[in-house]
Formats: sequence, C-alpha cells, structure tokens
Amino acid sequence: MPVKNDDFVLADYIIKSKDTGEVFDVTMADEAKAANVYLPDQTYEPRLVVVGQGWVLKGIDEALQGMNEGDEKDIEIPPQNAFGERDSTKVRIVPARDLTRQGVTPRPGARLEIGGSLATVRSVGSGRVTIDYNHPLAGRTLLAKIYLRKILSEMPDKIRELIHRRVRNVPKDRFLISTLGSMVTIEMPEEAFTAEDIQFAKKGLSKEISRYFPDVTSVQFIETYAVKPAAAKAPPAAKPGEAPAGGKASEGAEAKAEGAAAPAPKEEAEKGVKGTEKRGRPRKAQQQEQ
Repeated sequence: MPVKNDDFVLADYIIKSKDTGEVFDVTMADEAKAANVYLPDQTYEPRLVVVGQGWVLKGIDEALQGMNEGDEKDIEIPPQNAFGERDSTKVRIVPARDLTRQGVTPRPGARLEIGGSLATVRSVGSGRVTIDYNHPLAGRTLLAKIYLRKILSEMPDKIRELIHRRVRNVPKDRFLISTLGSMVTIEMPEEAFTAEDIQFAKKGLSKEISRYFPDVTSVQFIETYAVKPAAAKAPPAAKPGEAPAGGKASEGAEAKAEGAAAPAPKEEAEKGVKGTEKRGRPRKAQQQEQ
C-alpha cells in the first residue's frame, strides 16, 4: 500500500549538495565511508519518519508519499523545500569585543552558538566580525536518494520505534509493549533504568504517544527489580506404595509386595478344611468312626 500522510515508515537516505557533491546527511554506514564522512560514534540505520509531520526536509517528506515498501527514489530538492533561500538580513556585523566578553574566539568558518542561535563566522578584521545566521546550505539545491525500508502498521511496532528514537543505547526489542483499552504499558529492561535523561525521554515519549494515538489516555512505565533468583519447585511427594516421579517404588513397598501370600488352589483349600475338622473333634468320636 502506498505511503500517505501520518504513516510511520523506516527509510534510509543520502543527501548531498548539487553544486559541490558534498554529503551532509547519510543513514547508511557504507555510503558514509564511501563519501569519507563516516563517524564511528554515530549510529547508521533506517530513520523513523512520521510522514507529513516535518521530521525531515520538506522535499523528502513529499517524496515519501506514494512510495511502496522496498522502493528507491532519486530526487532533486530546490532551496524552498530544503533549507530556504539566503536571507541578507541574517548577516550581521558585530564588534569582536562583544564576542570576546562571551568567551568566544571568532575564526572564519567557525560555527558558533550566539544568543541561542547557530551562526557561521564569515570574516574577522579591524575589530569587527561578520556573522551569518543563515543555514550553511541555505540557497543550495540538493540531491537525495531515498530507500523506503518498511511501513509500520501495528501500534506496538510504532511505539517501539518512538522509544528507540529517544533511547538509542538500549536494544529496542528489550522493551515489552502492550495495550489494554486506552492504556499503553511499557515494561522497561533493567539497562534502561539509569539511561541518560531517561525521565525526559519518558515524558517526551508520553507526549508523542498522546499526539499520534489520540485514543490513548494514559501511558504506564513498569520497572521490575529482581532481588533474588526464583526458587526451584520441589517434586510432589509420592503416595505409599507408589513410585515417586521419575523413580522406582521404595524397598519397603517392594518387600511388602513380595511377602504377600498367593491364593491357594481350590483342592488344597478344601483338603485343609477337612483336616482341620477331623483334628478338631473329640478323641472318642474319632474312635467310633473307626
């Protein structure tokens, strides 16, 4: 089924400048190495995108719509669908001493955070610094190749990817997700209990679940601490004369069974009765019979 707005998808892509061929964003390790932009501490894997929600460049967002799982697409992204046109009002000249007072040493080409905004130092001279608040790629046309890896359809899978987006250092399959009515329950693995900024991650995740799943009214996080190993269950006791589970009958039971008398044949039983009757009569009665 083709992708539409609000769909959850996993996509790989590589984005470069059309003019210079410089790669500035890539999700695949082999492509990063080929472009000499590979960073060992960065995670290379398909990115979660909620289509139409502004999670990626507008040009990529629009290109994803209508794609099918497994599709690839090459696109050209004009400035208005990338980082915008250059704005001359965002280029300013400030005294160098103003930056020095803030502990900033300006150097041409450096990216600095000034007044809560990122800026690029364009030039330094005569005690003045030219600062450009435009994005470094503003005004540039970009080229991108997109690979649509997967379209997520099940609610637990979508929530699992939302978790992974915020908690990168814990395998996403370790989180157990269930739903009951309007409540979502997330059972957290022990290695996530002390993850960096985990409380902020849980708060942000709750807001995202509320936003993308309007029927959900509460999100429950469960942390279970194992304080001791579970005790092994003892096998059930055997009844008298019965063999215990997986074993033989007791020696006492076997002896009792062997010592039990077997029933006598009918003729021997009758003979024994007559003999008993004869021996039990008085001696005088026995002589009269003889």
